[in-house]
Amino acid sequence: MALQITGSFELESGIQLNELYARVDANLSVDGNTVFAYPQLWASKSAFDNNQKYVDVEIPGTFSYPYNRETDGVDLLDFANKKAKEEFEALGYSVTIVDL
Repeated sequence: MALQITGSFELESGIQLNELYARVDANLSVDGNTVFAYPQLWASKSAFDNNQKYVDVEIPGTFSYPYNRETDGVDLLDFANKKAKEEFEALGYSVTIVDL
């Protein structure tokens, strides 16, 4: 599972990208009430597949979400990807969740 993100992104080097490919790491807090989603970003799926270094783009999001196993389900990766998608969209990006 991954995110395909469309928008305007500027790398530290000043290079502009119109699209990013993100893989989201999901971690649960010790108390089980918060999911932390850490999106790592690549210039493309091809860059990810070819083990290229991820790109460093500053995204002004928190990527931390209240979590209740009873209502949010047990699949943390699915939950984290959906929440990260919502957060990117709230920042004005177009996002599609893509299955592997």
